[in-house]
Amino acid sequence: MAKRIWVTADTHFGHTEAIGLFARPVAINDVRSMDELLIDRINSRVNRRDHLLHLGDFTGPRIWKGDEGEVSMQYAKGLRERIFCETIEIVRGNHDPARKRLKKIFSDAHEILSFKGWAGGQERVVCCHYPMRTWQGIFDGAMHLYGHTHGAFESIGRSTDVGVDCWEYGPVLLDDVLARIAEQPAPKRAEIPPRRQAMQNPKIASIIH
Repeated sequence: MAKRIWVTADTHFGHTEAIGLFARPVAINDVRSMDELLIDRINSRVNRRDHLLHLGDFTGPRIWKGDEGEVSMQYAKGLRERIFCETIEIVRGNHDPARKRLKKIFSDAHEILSFKGWAGGQERVVCCHYPMRTWQGIFDGAMHLYGHTHGAFESIGRSTDVGVDCWEYGPVLLDDVLARIAEQPAPKRAEIPPRRQAMQNPKIASIIH
C-alpha cells in the first residue's frame, strides 16, 4: 500500500477542560475516554507506514520544566507510543514544549512547515499552528493549514482548520483537504492597499506617525 499523508491538530490529550470548552462528543464523559477516542480515530485511519502531520497542541496545558516537565514528557511519550504510525511530524502549538523536547517524542518538529509537491498539484502548502492572514505564496495559489481555533474562526481564501474538532475527531488525508481548498480562488494582489495609499499622502502620514 502506498504511503499516505494525513494531517491533524489540537488533540489536547489529557486536557479535561477540552471536553466542555470544545463541545466534544457526548459519549466522552472523562479525559480518559476522550484520549481513547482520539487515539482510536488516529489508529483506525492512519496506517503504520503512513505519514502524520500534527499541527500542534498534542496535549493540553502542562508544565514542561523541572521535575514536572519530566512527568509531562513521559506522559506525552506514552501517548505517542500508542499511536501505530511510525512517522509523526509536529508543528509546535502554544501548549507544546520547545522543539528540542518535541524531537525526543516525534520524528521532527517545526515552528512553521512549508513545502511543495503534494499529489494533487504543485502549489505550496504552509502549515502553522496559528491561522495566518497572509502566508508564503498566497498570491500564487499557496494553501494554508492551521489549528488553534477549534473551528471557531471562518477560514479565509485557500486555508482551513485541520483540528480534530473540525474533522470528526481524527486526522484527514492531506490530498483530500488540499483538493477541497484548492477549489477556492487565490486572492488577487491589490495594486496599492488602502493604507499604503494613505501613507503616500504627506498630511495623513504625519498624523499616523
